[in-house]
This record gives sequence, C-alpha cells and structure tokens, in this order.
Amino acid sequence: MTNLLVLKEYLKGIYGKYEIYITPVVKFVLSMITFVMINRKLGFMAKLNSMSIVLIAALLCSFLPMNFMILIASLFLLLHLYAFSLECAIVVFALLLIMFLLYFRFSPKDAVLVMLTPMCCAIKIPFVMPLAAGLTGTPASAVSVGCGVIIYNILQYISDNVATLNSMDEENAIQKYRYVIDGLLNNKTMLVMVFAFAITVLVVYLVRRLSINHSWTIAIAAGALVSIGALLVGDLMLDTNISIISMIIGAAVSVVIVKFLQFFVFNVDYSRTEYVQFEDDEYYYYVKAVPKIMMAKPSKTVKKITSQKKTVAPPPRTTGSVIKKSNRTGMK
Repeated sequence: MTNLLVLKEYLKGIYGKYEIYITPVVKFVLSMITFVMINRKLGFMAKLNSMSIVLIAALLCSFLPMNFMILIASLFLLLHLYAFSLECAIVVFALLLIMFLLYFRFSPKDAVLVMLTPMCCAIKIPFVMPLAAGLTGTPASAVSVGCGVIIYNILQYISDNVATLNSMDEENAIQKYRYVIDGLLNNKTMLVMVFAFAITVLVVYLVRRLSINHSWTIAIAAGALVSIGALLVGDLMLDTNISIISMIIGAAVSVVIVKFLQFFVFNVDYSRTEYVQFEDDEYYYYVKAVPKIMMAKPSKTVKKITSQKKTVAPPPRTTGSVIKKSNRTGMK
C-alpha cells in the first residue's frame, strides 16, 4: 500500500510538472482510437480510412477543446454514412443533432464520457462509465453516458445491417428511411442500457454524497448491483437477450477499474475522522473532516565520498656545505 501511495504522489508530481505536454498526448491518443474505431465499424469512405487523415485529425483534436473532438468524430460518422446511404446519413444526423442539443444543454463539460462510453461498450465493460460518472460528475452526466450508448448502438446497427440496406433499391427511399428509423428507435437493448445507466449514475451520485464512512465504496457496489438489476428487469420485460454471464463479468471488471480510479481521486483515512462544531451569528455548523491519505515522496540523499590521501613528510634535505663540513671534521 505504501508503494502505491508513493507511486500516486510521483505520478501527480509528473503530471503537475508536464501537464502542458501530457494533456495533448492523451487527447491525441483518445481521438485517434475513436477515429480508428469508426473507420473499422463503417469504413465506407475510402479517403477517411487513410491513416494520414486519421493522424491529421487526431493531431488537430489534441490542440482543440474536447467538444471539438466530438464534432470531428461525428463528421467522420456522417461522411461514412453519406458514402454508404444518404437516407442513413440524414436519419443519423437528426439523431446526433438532438443528442448534441441535450448534451450541450445539460453536461457540456463531460466530453470524455461521450468519447469513452462507446469504447467501453465495444470491449464489454460498459459499467465503467456510469459508475465513474456518478463518482466524479453530477446527475446531468447521465446525459453524456446515454449519448455515448446511443452512438455505439448506431455504429453497431449500421455495421450489422449493411447487407440488408444494400439490398434495398434506391427508388424505395421511404422504405429505407422507415427501416433505419425503426431499427434505431426500436432498439430495445439500447433503450434498456440508457435507462439502466441513467439510474446507475443517479444512485452512485446520491450514495457517494452521504456522510457515512466508505461512502464511495458503498456507492460503487450499489451502482454495480443497480446496473445488473436494471438490465435483468429490462431483459425480462422487453426480451433483449442480454448475456447474463458477460454482464456479470463486465460488472466485476468495471468495479475493479473504478476502485482504481477512487484510489487516485478519493483516498481517505476514516480512522482519523474528526468532527468540528462552530457557529456564527446566524448558524451552527457541524463539520465532519476526513483526512486524505498522503505519502511524501522519498527524498534522495546523495552522499559524497572523497578519497583521503596520506601526506608523507619529505626526508630532510642535506646541503653540500654540511657534507663538506662533516668531512673536514672527520679529517681532523
């Protein structure tokens, strides 16, 4: 535990010192993964599949605010759909416009949640985002998580129905519109996930704000159970065919990841909790103070070792005059 605390302080020191370089690199990597994922799911426009285009777009996002990353990713999505089917592009554009109006109205600072939620859904650990949003955000963060879930399901639906959409004639545009709209709006799995994750964000947020010991840990456990329960209820009511085993495994992995997040964001020592009471002219204040667990970085001491040379006294010097004098004395 001590080594982890030292590592935490060391990483915080590095980030504080090199934040101006680390933040653009993180944004570059995040945007590049997003664009590559869109290209692999769709990939209908050959020019956007070029790695040079992806690198240029990711480099541009690394110096722009996070919300521009969402706009460029949406542009990638719409251009691929335009190359595939104009009807699909129009329907998805209308959905994205509604989502962005909700997002910029309620949670414009949660761009990371919108970007990371589709990635977590793709690697089968979607519970990470509602748990993390409830711990570090507000109830409005449910809008960002919901937008991410919808974007992932749009990508999944289009990629799964490419053959069916291609088989429809261009003359039956109304039929294609209806097929796409019905497929997206009547996606029961998507609706259940959006509802379950919204409830999870709200529950985690309310529990972690309680004035009880280990509130964040309790909030994580409660959020995971609520997510699983909501998805199971939705599966029973709407027959969504959600895999229970993969859901439980994903929830367990998500809890471990979020606990690691808690270690870096909210790591306190409840054994040293203090209760403070004071007052002013109008109110009495009862404050519960829980100290953070801090660990100072070990200071490096440099010990300088110098070799000591022994000084040897030089032998007495004999002058020529003394020798001559002693010789004279011997002769006498």
